[in-house]
Amino acid sequence: MALHLRAAGRVDSRLASGVESRRLAGFLLAAGSIALVVGAAILFTSFAPMFMGGSDSATVTARNVSPPMQSGNFATVVAPATPSPSPALAPSSGPIDGVTFEMRVPAIGYRAMVRNGVGSNVLDFDPGHYPGTPWPGQPGNVGVAGHNTYWLSFNRLRVGDRVEIRTQHGLYVYEINGSSVVDPNDRTVLSATSDQRLTLTTCYPLWAGVFATKRLIFTAREIGGVA
Repeated sequence: MALHLRAAGRVDSRLASGVESRRLAGFLLAAGSIALVVGAAILFTSFAPMFMGGSDSATVTARNVSPPMQSGNFATVVAPATPSPSPALAPSSGPIDGVTFEMRVPAIGYRAMVRNGVGSNVLDFDPGHYPGTPWPGQPGNVGVAGHNTYWLSFNRLRVGDRVEIRTQHGLYVYEINGSSVVDPNDRTVLSATSDQRLTLTTCYPLWAGVFATKRLIFTAREIGGVA
């Protein structure tokens, strides 16, 4: 009888061990399947822009204007030579209590709130205003940066498209007049200027995310302001 009970115990132990092994195998299989699905989703998100929504052009183009002129290692679009209307500027001393300003690009349906600063704590969520550049409405070169993954639609920008910025002081309207691709360490694009302009910077290629190796620059001239 004792031998019979011990034998039965060994059988039950082997059965229990088999059940646990099957459960572990099932869990590992499910975890592996989830990991594969997540990985495929990440790859699709990263590379889909390469095959969707048109080409990832490095330069904006004008409608019915002269073709881009080559300058160095990148192309710069030359806008038509038209006189700039005199802007009606509102006083603009900077952000009030750190409040953001709104940026809209109607031609591509883009709208975002721009925060002060260009650190990852800002750009991971919103575009950022370069602190060393003027506030919109002030004379000089206003700089705004954004992550390329948030600005994928910017490859559809054209010369003449408008960028509208609304601050606590008023509405300022800029017109895109060119673009270029530069080295990521090139800070000359943010140099002070005597005119009133807007410079937008992002990583390039737009679809490359954190693997981008260049900077895509859009320039725009201010054409008006409404208090």
